Amino acid sequence: MNDPKAIVGTIVGLILAAMLVTTITWEIEVVEPYYTIEPYHYEQTLVRETQVPNFPWLWQEVTQAQYLVKNTEDRDGTYALNFLFDNGINSQTKTIKVEIMSGEEKAVTINSPLTGLSTISLNVVPPNKWVPQQRTVKKKVNAWNYIPGLKFLLGK
Repeated sequence: MNDPKAIVGTIVGLILAAMLVTTITWEIEVVEPYYTIEPYHYEQTLVRETQVPNFPWLWQEVTQAQYLVKNTEDRDGTYALNFLFDNGINSQTKTIKVEIMSGEEKAVTINSPLTGLSTISLNVVPPNKWVPQQRTVKKKVNAWNYIPGLKFLLGK
């Protein structure tokens, strides 16, 4: 064991083994992106409510309502418009899906399925969008994270 190459090889091997066994870890703060889901922004306005003949039964009247729905987002989307009709005796809902382009204001006119005077209310269900966010997280790292070419030993 007087061979200098064997001695150097043994020392290097012991140092590498010691590094594998006693790796020092510490925490760092990393800013990482993530996404949240948020509904599109919109505006709705009741334009008018009126009584109209119920075609083809012209002797009966129904309530007709007209709403304006404006997409205030910078992208197009499909909005679900849920109308609730209530004539004091019965209530019924009707859903319409409307494609509204970015910045567009669309008029939607609907007749109550119930005869007589009805109150009509609108619940708009906008599409969702992915919104990028950032958060700071703490991660544990060790020297192996920074030694290039040796990450294969960690299975990464």
